Amino acid sequence: MSDMTTEPRYTKASIDDPEIRKTLAAILHGRRAGVLATSFMDIPLCSQMAYAADDDLRTLFIVTPRQTTKFDNMSANPNVSFLISTACNDPSDPKDALALTATAFATELDGERRHHAVTLFSRKHPALGSFAAATASAVMELKVDCYILVSQFQRVTRIGLA
Repeated sequence: MSDMTTEPRYTKASIDDPEIRKTLAAILHGRRAGVLATSFMDIPLCSQMAYAADDDLRTLFIVTPRQTTKFDNMSANPNVSFLISTACNDPSDPKDALALTATAFATELDGERRHHAVTLFSRKHPALGSFAAATASAVMELKVDCYILVSQFQRVTRIGLA
């Protein structure tokens, strides 16, 4: 017999839990950039990106030129993940830093939703406002399926949005 444990590797939580919501808001509104992971034909690509989070914490917005590999990847395979970390390259990071991964579905926005996203993104990143508003830029909505929060080095919490 093997000595395998049957305990779950993570705990479950809900975005409706006030403490969880407070932690998510602090990370999502407190950080300015994250890492977008896309994939095409099983070849992964990571890109550091500025982002903005909608007030409901269920949607992230990113902006990219259309003539990029990441845009091509999202067009071919809209299933993405987005990592936001509070690490500061400090020796205490393994104990103190938080890493939040959003698994999401990426869609290019137009019309009123694009305008809303550009306004939110430009408010968070004033220096990128003209880039976000440019017609050559794709404004992408990352509709979050779930969040995975890692704290204290290995404490994993899967946060449902239902």
